[in-house]
Amino acid sequence: MVCKITFSKRPCVRSIAGATLVENVIGMGIGVVVLAAVCGFSMFSARGFAGFSSCNSLDLANRKAMDQITKDFRMVQAVTNFAANTISMVDYDGTPLKYYYSASKQTLTRIKGSVTNTLLNDCTRFNFTMGMRTMTNATFDFYPTTNVWECKAMIMDWCCSRKLLGNTNDDMPQIQTVVMRN
Repeated sequence: MVCKITFSKRPCVRSIAGATLVENVIGMGIGVVVLAAVCGFSMFSARGFAGFSSCNSLDLANRKAMDQITKDFRMVQAVTNFAANTISMVDYDGTPLKYYYSASKQTLTRIKGSVTNTLLNDCTRFNFTMGMRTMTNATFDFYPTTNVWECKAMIMDWCCSRKLLGNTNDDMPQIQTVVMRN
């Protein structure tokens, strides 16, 4: 076996030199554009996730309030007082039960006896309407009434909203009709 040493031409000094200033500037310019695109996408995504989280929490609060209102209204003995923003009733156990909407605080409050619970926060509007036992023709809505002795159905509509990053996010308006069992 013969070992032979071969020499190659020595490379030119210019070809092994580092990157030039122009190459570095172009590379940094491309990097800045990519970094700006990633920052813009992350800001857009963060705003979307924050909006989704806000709507999700409003929806959860609406469902909890709806469940509580339905449970209470189906079991009341009688309605004792009524206004557009408040309704007072006698609960199944004889305890006074009151729902009160405060427009200034934007809250819906449930008061049973001496226990007070806030069911909804950030509630921009809430309206109680009483309905009679009989339904209207063709629409299946309840005839409205102002007499508490004729009240057999409660129609409530409300909307909640929350301010998020300078914009107000409104939740879908909620409309609920509950028929009393008494």
